[in-house]
Amino acid sequence: MKVDLERPGHVVSWRVVAASVRGTSHIKSDLPCQDALRWQTARGGWLLAALADGAGSAALAEVGAGIAADRGIEALKAQVKSKSHAAADEEWRAGLVAALTSARAAVLAAAQERKVEARELASTLTLLAVSPGIAVAAQIGDGAALASAPSEALACLTRPMVAEYLNETTFLISDTALESAQTVVRRGAWRRAGLLCDGLQLLALRLPEGTPHARFFDPLFGFVDRAANLTAASGELSAFLQSQRITERTDDDLSLLLAAYGD
Repeated sequence: MKVDLERPGHVVSWRVVAASVRGTSHIKSDLPCQDALRWQTARGGWLLAALADGAGSAALAEVGAGIAADRGIEALKAQVKSKSHAAADEEWRAGLVAALTSARAAVLAAAQERKVEARELASTLTLLAVSPGIAVAAQIGDGAALASAPSEALACLTRPMVAEYLNETTFLISDTALESAQTVVRRGAWRRAGLLCDGLQLLALRLPEGTPHARFFDPLFGFVDRAANLTAASGELSAFLQSQRITERTDDDLSLLLAAYGD
């Protein structure tokens, strides 16, 4: 999807390569992928993305994740549409909380409709909206949103929560979810962006500080820059996430979005 900017006949866009795959543990158990990854572009040079990771213990994890991601990105789109790039940081943060609140309400309503406990639809949720001048992100639970400007190292906007125990996290349906949410507003000449799920964070990030590993991301963004066919490139990314070099280090569902802004 491409967005026309100021120069007639000149198209600048976010080049997006993204994939979600089942983890080896879910393949062995004959369970579906419980991640939900959504993205779209919008006027003004915006890239909008949402990633929800369903709780492994939830019976309807993939349903809850899908609802959270779908409602989250629609609410994020409404916030972007209603604000200028120059809106105050606090206004953006309030909009991010409103988007998370809308996604949470949709999941709770779905649980009521299905007559099940909300925990059966539990998931995390990360939202990202980035343009060449501003990046805003919100997160409940694990995963990460990332961005970089030219000549700058890739950095985490949001990062995995720090918990006392491994695999402990906060889910969107939690009573304390909104209180624990990360909301970030950063101004800059953003040209690269990404989202990743918790299944990749031990491979892709230096924890607990949450610094992206250049050896993981630099080749992948180079791949995005060179890709002639983004659909085919997404298929290649899916194959990479299912390769032995990845699956021997994690058996979780894996989701990754990589985006580069340019011609």
